[in-house]
Amino acid sequence: MIDSRHLTVYLQLVLAMFFFGLSFVFSALALQTLPPITLIVFRLVVSTAILLLFSRVSVVVRIVGSLQRPDRNDRRHFLMIAFFQPFLYFLAENTGLLYASPAAAAIVVGTIPVATPVFAHFLIRERIGIATVVGAILSFFGVLILVLSDAESGRSQPIGVLLVSGAVIAAVGYSIALRKLPDKYSAITVVTWQNVIGLLLFTPLLVLVDLPGFPAIGSLLFAGPEYDSLFQLIGAIVFLGVFPSTVSFVFLSRGIRILGATRANVTTNLVPVFAALFSVLVLGERVYIGTVTGMAVVICGVLLSQLSRLRARALVRR
Repeated sequence: MIDSRHLTVYLQLVLAMFFFGLSFVFSALALQTLPPITLIVFRLVVSTAILLLFSRVSVVVRIVGSLQRPDRNDRRHFLMIAFFQPFLYFLAENTGLLYASPAAAAIVVGTIPVATPVFAHFLIRERIGIATVVGAILSFFGVLILVLSDAESGRSQPIGVLLVSGAVIAAVGYSIALRKLPDKYSAITVVTWQNVIGLLLFTPLLVLVDLPGFPAIGSLLFAGPEYDSLFQLIGAIVFLGVFPSTVSFVFLSRGIRILGATRANVTTNLVPVFAALFSVLVLGERVYIGTVTGMAVVICGVLLSQLSRLRARALVRR
């Protein structure tokens, strides 16, 4: 039986995954006007501002901790964390969304829970079970089905899926780097500082790559009938900064704290489902049997990996 407290946490996790799934759709909408780096910077600015505000709210502080200043010896760990996420992760994901559908990108990103233990096994010699290996193989074939289906329908290009796969690798690096950070830092401290450092890392790219194209972006936004796109764009940026990057983080942080990382991460299987659903409802994308099949195979692979780890933990507790 699930008690009322755990039920509330699971509902919050589902809502967090709902926002994460929607983030692929809103990112795709915003990328129709903004280049990837500019969108990332705007998203990080909004998220950082919200996190700084949250750090002064006592209710939130009780859930995710207070904002702390990193010790000198730990700053290199924060730099490594920020390098993987948001820098490499969002750079790969947003650039990949230029060439891949939101549903395809979400399905690839949904392999993070099974990719993490596999890479951790080779990089830091963590033990993995046969179910994790089988789950990884299933997920790989699911992504392959998706790539072939989307390439045939013209919705995605292989380069897009490859770039989003880079985001998966970045997320694995982030997870491993995060484990090297001392436990004394609160969740809100980690995310706030990784956002701030990420903004510093993105600033040179913003100036060198995106800044020359700002006049063209401005003329597109303010040119007659396209004026409404300005409000749509602002809405997309605010949504991405407030909900997926901040509210979802608070819910996920609380879920990991109460349920544990393995049980909380099982809910990530909902992300590609929500992304595919709203790609159809918002972007008007067609439903292809290959996409549904690929999604089902990937989700089965991730579930197999995660549920086997849950059973292993349950046996240890006994």
